[in-house]
Amino acid sequence: MKSVADTYCWNSHRKLLTPAQTHIPALPTFGIQTRNSAGISLLPHIHPDCMEIVFLSKGFQCFEVDGQMFNLSGNDIFVTYPDEPHSSGSYPESINEYIWFQLNLRTDLPFLGMDETHASDLRKALLTLPRVFKGSSQLYANLEECFFNMASDDMLRRSIGLHSFICNLYRMLYQARNLELIQADEIENAVIYIHEHIFEPILLEDVAASCSLSLSRFKTGFKEKIGITPRTFINYLKIEQSKILLKNHSVTETAHKMGFDTPNYFATVFRRFTGQTPSQFISGQ
Repeated sequence: MKSVADTYCWNSHRKLLTPAQTHIPALPTFGIQTRNSAGISLLPHIHPDCMEIVFLSKGFQCFEVDGQMFNLSGNDIFVTYPDEPHSSGSYPESINEYIWFQLNLRTDLPFLGMDETHASDLRKALLTLPRVFKGSSQLYANLEECFFNMASDDMLRRSIGLHSFICNLYRMLYQARNLELIQADEIENAVIYIHEHIFEPILLEDVAASCSLSLSRFKTGFKEKIGITPRTFINYLKIEQSKILLKNHSVTETAHKMGFDTPNYFATVFRRFTGQTPSQFISGQ
């Protein structure tokens, strides 16, 4: 199983801090990512001695742990425990925005500048977090502020960032304790319906009916929860699946198999999501 260690990065879509920037050995990774187009699938990997927490603000993302798939959407928090293999299964990284960080829980490593009594209590408490639970927009904003303070060259700002980060870990623990685990709701049922019918022409009226919502309520609820419109989400999934089909099928065949009205419309949508025509994609493989 591959062990993954992240490296420093700072661009418009991905910002990632390591202990070289934060001076916090127990925080090997702290990052923010905004993805406006599909990425590659996350291969199975582990983080030795580290638990990883992913806080999805907008969009949608799948993770797989021990053969079980978890479908995350807006304000969901996903937890993997030390040395636990995880991936995105067969799904690519989606259009989304999230904060993630890893915490090294080794007892011989100074933990966030805390004395050992409080550090031990916090380590144990973090290991009780459920796999998936709901966060809040305020908690996300707080962690985002922590991130940019820790990224500063100003020692005082970095100190503010660290102490605020610890406070927000406790807020996360409190929130997990007082909120129920995610249950399937109307929008999650809609996402399941879309996945199950991805090879067919999908009418929004049918998706809304699958989760017992009016079309207007469905559109509004989907955008609020997933962060993008249902049609954008459907087309995104269709284009990702079409990339697989194009390896062995023509553009016309792929358009038909994915439920597009015409090859021209398929090519238009494909280019919107990938920046290439299907023919350019095929020739570049």
